[in-house]
Amino acid sequence: MTDPTPLDITNIPELRHLVEEMRASKQPRLLKQDRESVALLMPLGDLFTQPPTSKEDIWTDYDAGKVRTALAQSAGILAGVNRESLLTDIRNQRTQESTHRQF
Repeated sequence: MTDPTPLDITNIPELRHLVEEMRASKQPRLLKQDRESVALLMPLGDLFTQPPTSKEDIWTDYDAGKVRTALAQSAGILAGVNRESLLTDIRNQRTQESTHRQF
């Protein structure tokens, strides 16, 4: 993603009001035009004031034996589930918007 282009909202009262509400609630706002989602307004908080976090090694506690055991234990867990029904349900869920989703 490229750096976003700044937009000065000093003289746009509607946007300023929306930003004030978003800051107070500390929750993102999904902006829509008609029924189409067009933008996401998110509070920045300390995003630009925090020093970058140290690069940690995500593989430090990786244990291949535990992974194999977990995979073996999960084998057959969906036996008896209607595959087409499950896939249809998953597809339907992916197309729904959620107003409660945390971004």
